[in-house]
Order: sequence, then structure tokens, then C-alpha cells
Amino acid sequence: MSLQALRRGSGPQFSAWRHLVGKQLPARASLLGSLVPASGWAPDFLTPGPDHASPTTGAFDAIRATPRRRLAADLRRLSSHHRLPAWTQLLADGDRETLDAVADTLAAYYDAAVTPFVDRVRAVLDADRACRVHTMARLGVGAVLAGLHPQMRWQEPVLELPGPPGQGQINFHLEGRGLLLSAHIFCGSRPRALLNDVGTPVLVYAPAWNPHGSNLVAEPPDTRPRTSTALATLLGRTRAAVLEALASPAGHTTKQLAQSLGISPASASEHVTALRAAGLVTSLRQANTVRHTITALGAGLISTATGTTAPATPSARWPDRLP
Repeated sequence: MSLQALRRGSGPQFSAWRHLVGKQLPARASLLGSLVPASGWAPDFLTPGPDHASPTTGAFDAIRATPRRRLAADLRRLSSHHRLPAWTQLLADGDRETLDAVADTLAAYYDAAVTPFVDRVRAVLDADRACRVHTMARLGVGAVLAGLHPQMRWQEPVLELPGPPGQGQINFHLEGRGLLLSAHIFCGSRPRALLNDVGTPVLVYAPAWNPHGSNLVAEPPDTRPRTSTALATLLGRTRAAVLEALASPAGHTTKQLAQSLGISPASASEHVTALRAAGLVTSLRQANTVRHTITALGAGLISTATGTTAPATPSARWPDRLP
């Protein structure tokens, strides 16, 4: 998905990321370009399921172990939409050396395009998850599903998804398997459903973005005196209480935070702004409400100050959806 985001050039939040990654592509990146079109379907063997969703859970090993039958089927489907270079026939035949070359190149690409930005990705996903948890608690699963995309419609027990242009309606039956919702930073505007060929059906959607930080690449640190002042005042009693209050998995709105701590909304907003400037808090707009949640850095600060285990951030319980 990140390869498609890199190629299609859409989304201002990816502009700085594309500029940086474009200068660090691995030498054999053309292998990936042949397999991953700028839009539309990409071979499923490149995206292992939930059990192997990240490098730490064996994603690249799973790709290297792809059966020949799966390779042939995926490449046959891809060739019906795009003309493939001659070397992909070796891949379709199950040639291990060719498959290893693809996996090695994908791993090198991951190191350039994803690894340096993991903290930023986690902050976006954590904030999005906090909002979905809050919506689930208040309004139920139907509101969560309907809020994932403007064109999604929930008519229990049917969920209607926006499909690719020119394709008619396709029906999927979950048959009691449930549905895993997975926010993905590179999903693009249209949700993607992985339903029929996996044990756990997955709905991948684009997370909402933090209105105070709209780029995947974080802005360089502000070295002006006001930043140092913000960091120096973090040890104040009220600001520490604000940080601890925001360690709640669902986070708080400014109004909720003020009521919880017995301070004015203006004071709560001021403290949140300072904490956000220091990278300890993130904020996410949902409709007319802005919800604030703690970042991994903020959780670590609490842990260091209190000598306790850091509060679990949402990303600790969600499998990575990369590459």
C-alpha cells in the first residue's frame, strides 16, 4: 500500500515522505514496481494475513514460503490487468531465487519507507483507535462502521462498501467469523476488504488525521525559546495531572479533561497544547469534537517518573499492518 501511495502522488500528508523515500529506494525497486500497480489490486502473496502482518511476526519469511500455486494464481490475475515483464514467469513457476530477490527488495524498501516513520504512524493509529473506542462505547458498532468512510452504509446486518469504479455489487458472507477493523496509514481513500480467502475477514480503512500535524513526516523540532519553556514546565502539578488523565485508552475532550481535573477549559486547552508541542500528547478531530490521547513518549515519561510499567498504548494491542 505504501508503494501505491508513493507512486500515485496523492495526499498532502505524504508529500514530504515521498520526497525523502524517493531518494532512498533500493537498487532493485523496479522488481516491486512490476508487481505493485499505482492503483488497484496487488498480489495477495505480498501482504500476508494477520498472523504475519509485520516483520517482527515473520512477514518476509511468509512471503518467501509462498506456494507455487499461489504465486501462479496471483500473477495470472495481475497479468489480466497489466502487462508483466518476462522475469515474472520465473516467479510464477515458483523459482526460489526470484522469490527471495523480491522479498529482499521488499525488506530493503520497508527499511527506507516505513521503519524511519514508525513512531509517527503509531501516533496516528493510536489517536484514530481512541476515537473509534469512544464511538463504540457511546453509539455502538453500527456508528463505528458507518464512520469509517463517507460512502459506507450500515443497514444491519449488511455493510455496504464503496467499490472500485465500474464494478458492480459484490456480496461477501462473514458466516460468523467476525470482522477485524484495521486502520492503515497508506490505505488511500477507499476501504479495502480482505474477506473470502482469509480465516479472519479484515476491513482496512484510512485513519483520521491529527488536525495539528497533517504530515507523515514530523516537522523538525522548534528550537526557539518557547519550546524549551514548554518542556521545562511539564513538571508542574496540573500539567502532570493532565498527562496522567490522558493515559486513558479512550482519551478525553478538552471539556471532559477540564471537568475531570476541576480546571477551566481554557487552562485544559493550554496544557494540552504544551504537551502536544513536546510530543507527549496527540489530538484528533472527530466531527465537531477534538479528542486528546497520550503518545508512547508520554506513557514512557509517566513510567519513568513513577517507576511503574508504562500504560499500554493502543498500538501495543494492534498488529502492525505493514508492509
